[in-house]
Amino acid sequence: MTESARPTPQAIPDTVTICITSCGRLDLLAQTLASFRAFNSGGTYLISEDSTDAAVIDQVRKVYPEARVLSGPTRLGLMGSIDRLYSEVTTPYLFHLEDDWDFEGVIDWAAAIAMLEARADVAHVCVRDVTEIKEKYRMRSEVVTLAGRKFRVMQTTAHPEYFAWSSNPGLMKVETYKAFAPFGRMQHDQMSGLMKKSGLRQAFLLPGVARHSGYGRNVVDPTMPARPKSRPQKWLRAIRKRLYYAGLRKEPF
Repeated sequence: MTESARPTPQAIPDTVTICITSCGRLDLLAQTLASFRAFNSGGTYLISEDSTDAAVIDQVRKVYPEARVLSGPTRLGLMGSIDRLYSEVTTPYLFHLEDDWDFEGVIDWAAAIAMLEARADVAHVCVRDVTEIKEKYRMRSEVVTLAGRKFRVMQTTAHPEYFAWSSNPGLMKVETYKAFAPFGRMQHDQMSGLMKKSGLRQAFLLPGVARHSGYGRNVVDPTMPARPKSRPQKWLRAIRKRLYYAGLRKEPF
């Protein structure tokens, strides 16, 4: 997109805090924030730098002096970092952002907020390009128009875990976080599944303006079990998780 074609950045509302999880990938963090700020101006920023590397933490503070950088002596993993961030938010809304996304357009903040206020069953308004989601899941949604914008509101039956909440770029109410906190007590997909059991779902703002950029640059989360690699291991994991959501297992893995 040329500079002349780039839309005017939209001001981030004072009611929103930008919460960023980061873990040592300084180049990806720089690309993420450069693309995000090209389309969204102002804002209050919190960054959880989970690398525990003093040099990295110092660099993040130097490069982003306008942000409050949170860190600690031990790694917390994604969900622990989320608790560290979200517990510091004083605004009614928070926008979650990881350090590996590319933004291609402005966020319609007013429309996203309107969706959260109009639909008590929507926990999270995601701004990820919905075409990055598998078509079989996209088809399990309804197109809804609100505040002059279209959304895809996911059906609660779209997946046993996904599409109630996610760490993809998106807006949520702080009160929703507080109702389920602490997030660190369970894994990412479990938390989404728990919200789904409570009747909550995710909405995608159309068109999406963010694409994932961290492929092949995964950070090992110390709180997560190792991902299965072989097909039999993947099948066994899927069976265990289905039994968990059917109430026949105490743990999903």
